[in-house]
This record gives sequence, C-alpha cells and structure tokens, in this order.
Amino acid sequence: MTWGVPGEPQIAAIKVARDFTRNTFTFESSYHATVSFAQNWLIERGCPPERITQVSDGFLKPADDLTARIEQQLRTSGARYEVLDSYTSDYDPCETWTLAHDSHAAQAPVRLFLEEWAIETNTYTLREGAFGDQDAAHEWLEERSTPLPRPPEHRGEAASLRARAALIRSPDTAENPSTGSGAGNTPAAGTAERPSPRKPR
Repeated sequence: MTWGVPGEPQIAAIKVARDFTRNTFTFESSYHATVSFAQNWLIERGCPPERITQVSDGFLKPADDLTARIEQQLRTSGARYEVLDSYTSDYDPCETWTLAHDSHAAQAPVRLFLEEWAIETNTYTLREGAFGDQDAAHEWLEERSTPLPRPPEHRGEAASLRARAALIRSPDTAENPSTGSGAGNTPAAGTAERPSPRKPR
C-alpha cells in the first residue's frame, strides 16, 4: 500500500479465515514497515513459511546473503521483537527502518533494522544495529556520522570469520579442503517479496 500518511508503514498483512458451515468469515490485518515483520505476523497465525517466502518477477530482491539471513531471523523470531517505532520513505532516501526491543538481547536491547532500496538494480539491503535505548537510536538516525553499530552478539561472529579467512590464506592450510574458500559458507535464507517503491515525481 503506497498511499497514505507519509512515513507510515506501507506493508499490510491480512488474514482471512472462512467458516463454510456458517457462511461467515473473520478478518484480521496489521501494518508493518518491512516485509519480514509482516511475514512473521502471518507465520505466527498459521501461514506456511515455504509459501510466503517465494519471490515473483517484478519484486525487489535481497542484494546479499546478510540481508537474507537477517530477514530469516526476523521471519522466524516469533514474539522476540516488540516494535517501538518505524518510518518509511519512498523518495530520497529510499529506505525504511524499524526500531524494536529484542527480548533475547543481554546488551543493547534496542535494535534498528534499516532497509535501503536500490531501484536501479531492483534490490535492497537490510542491516541490524544495536543501541542502549531509543534516544541513542534516533540520534544515530538523525546524524548518521558513524557506521551502524553492530549487535554485540555479531562481533564474535565477525572475528571468527576473519580468523577463518586468515587460516585459508595460510600456506599450511591452503591444500586442506576443509578450510577452502567454500568452507563455512551459509546458504542464502528465504527471501522476501515486495513491490518496487514508486519513483519520485
């Protein structure tokens, strides 16, 4: 849904349950800033995950594996994230962000999920940032003078990846197939389906 109050969520998730014995139906809907949060809402209400993650032609696609992994994390997170705030911009910059409280986070529990669209390549990127509170997150969004702070739990993962890369470059392990360039690669997770944002007039 691309028309409405500027900045409001543009993704509508809808559940319709039909009762054929009574010729009636019930209708539920919820609005979300990103498709992965909408998919989470639907999956929690019984939608088959393998169907909702299919991507059709003409829709934006994840630009990299990290985007797909974060989306899969959100899609299957259950009630882990409580949405606090969001904003959608379909002009310069073409992006949407969602602030959420991560009930699993021991540190920096306020998480910022920033999605940026590249209309020229028909792709998008999604990144997760971690903050101590909402004020710090909003300050970063206003200034953006530093890189998006990585979640504390991801920093150990980054160090592990660097160590693995160093081992691969080492002459002692160059011929060991278990540490080759394909070792440890994670297959791309399911992808999201979304319409291309409308271009500025």
